[in-house]
Amino acid sequence: MPVSAKQLNFCDISTDFDKFYNQNQNNLLDLLNQFINISDFIPFSFYQKYYSHFGRKRDFSLESMLSAFILKSILSIPSIDLLISLLHISSEIRKFCGFLKIPDKSQFSRFKLNFLDNLNDLFNNLVDVTEEVSKEINPFLASVLITDTTGFEAYVTENNPKFYQSQLKKAKTYAKLFAKNNPDSTFDIEKYAQGQMPKSANSNPDMKLAYLNGHFGYFQKCIISTNALGVVRNVNFYDADNNLEKDLRPQDIKDSYDAKSLIPSLETYFQLHPNFSYKYFLGDAGFDADDNYAYLHEKNIMPIISLNPRNSSSLPEPGFNDVGVPLCPNDSSLPMIYDGITREKDRADRIKYICPKAKKINVKGKISYILNCENPCTNSKCGRIKQITIHHNYRFNSSIPRDSLKWQKLYKLRTICERSICQIKNFIQIKSSRVRNTVSLKSDILLAYISQLIAFILIFKTKNYDNPLAIKSLIA
Repeated sequence: MPVSAKQLNFCDISTDFDKFYNQNQNNLLDLLNQFINISDFIPFSFYQKYYSHFGRKRDFSLESMLSAFILKSILSIPSIDLLISLLHISSEIRKFCGFLKIPDKSQFSRFKLNFLDNLNDLFNNLVDVTEEVSKEINPFLASVLITDTTGFEAYVTENNPKFYQSQLKKAKTYAKLFAKNNPDSTFDIEKYAQGQMPKSANSNPDMKLAYLNGHFGYFQKCIISTNALGVVRNVNFYDADNNLEKDLRPQDIKDSYDAKSLIPSLETYFQLHPNFSYKYFLGDAGFDADDNYAYLHEKNIMPIISLNPRNSSSLPEPGFNDVGVPLCPNDSSLPMIYDGITREKDRADRIKYICPKAKKINVKGKISYILNCENPCTNSKCGRIKQITIHHNYRFNSSIPRDSLKWQKLYKLRTICERSICQIKNFIQIKSSRVRNTVSLKSDILLAYISQLIAFILIFKTKNYDNPLAIKSLIA
């Protein structure tokens, strides 16, 4: 039997909202009025910037604008257009926000464009406040720092799934021609389609092609940290290139991005909050890098990071002599040869050793190697190379053995960070926001997390300690 569907009109939306509001006003607006004073969290510098920007013409207070954005997030309103419509419908919401008249869409948009840095300051103020609240609820869970990387899709043409599918279709057509002319060769259709994708979005060059969230797209890349309660601690916008031009598998590209982004993100975080300390760090295999272990060790934080097969070689591992020099895997009597220090951006310096049967030569200013080995342990033309960081043993010599029950229980807590990110994308509707501009998208992300922290404080005030992320309970 065919199902008939009715197209919703504005009257339907209005009726549904009235019903919703009448059922839930005491669970949200009254609670916000009773327990939350947004002025307590706004930095003085934000007031200065806001009112110097608008001069004497102050149609809307800073508190009013922020209150509107917070309600938009908590009520899961996907767009500014719908927010404005609800402000027109509900006198109670207008009163709560303190609007004598309603801002238009451009005024909300300019707010996000003009005050990104101030929103970041407000967010960090709330992080300071909620750190103590988290410790009061559960000191152990508050001592666990969990980090994950994600991407927020910009509203650009290239993020339409049909765009990639069109490139994939072209690649399949080309593959047939290639196979006809090269019957003995293989053709990677997805790799070719990826290569045909533009390196950045046409309408916003800041949105570069990346492999995040399990697919290719044009993202604002972020590294997010929460505690084990799921309460956000840090939002770091990562704008570096993702090195898609390298001949790597998509997952390897993402792992490389994860590994390099952790230290800069945590350095910024601890500079902003120097009094914060954590007992454990939880992260997925993407953070499995020697430099990260060394950094966490310096911070007296125990890493709970799963090993990444990407970092494991099928080649036999060289042993070491009494002075720490690696030995030939096939002949332990032959020490490998020191070949200087390898220095790369965002990585620790590494000591480089080459095969004892390899000779380094300089031909017309170009360095190359000649290998003279009857039984090489690698197919590389230059022989085996071993690069060692000073703290290379931290990766395997973990404070808590990876096969222990304690390690496994701690690692299971890692998913709370993913659930926190999911709440921002789906319930708070960042995923549905149609934002193209980089600054505006970053502001939307910060406003979403500001709202999440406000909701957390409100949940704490109502003594709902069992589920600190239960924003829905405020409007249920």
